[in-house]
Amino acid sequence: MEIWKNVVGYEENYVCSSKGEIKSIKRNKVLKPNKSSLYYSVDLCKSGEIKRHLIHRIIATAFHENVENKEQVNHINGNKLDNSVNNLEWVTRSENQLHSIRIGLRHTKGENNSQSKLNRDNVLDIFRSKENLSQLALKYKVSKSTICDIKRGYSWTHITGMPNIKKNKNAST
Repeated sequence: MEIWKNVVGYEENYVCSSKGEIKSIKRNKVLKPNKSSLYYSVDLCKSGEIKRHLIHRIIATAFHENVENKEQVNHINGNKLDNSVNNLEWVTRSENQLHSIRIGLRHTKGENNSQSKLNRDNVLDIFRSKENLSQLALKYKVSKSTICDIKRGYSWTHITGMPNIKKNKNAST
């Protein structure tokens, strides 16, 4: 059953539904969402001022109490266009990032990491190379410490086949 509640801050003008829709009270019409970046948004008007709002935040604010004052809204099933109330929850930034990794939206390992400058072939070349650290760092546009970590088995161990010995990296000898 669909439930409608007032949009917080726009109680006189708009309502939102448990299915993730926003409706104008005056026009009795569901608003067509804009797709801004990865999320749906709507333009809401109050006192002649128009402001764009993310739909998932509108729905979460109306339907979910945020007693711990968490700053982000997570899409539980990973679909950022599914703004139904059962798919939304308040989370911290850290909880949101961990969730995205856990469900496969974000990768942290190797070349699947969006920040990675290296790929599998680069890492194998670095690992096997006899060139010095400075030459390899220049060649691959990474730091000498990155090259060193690969060669010593502190990183990219899933590619080099070396056991991950990161726990010993900072141990004194």
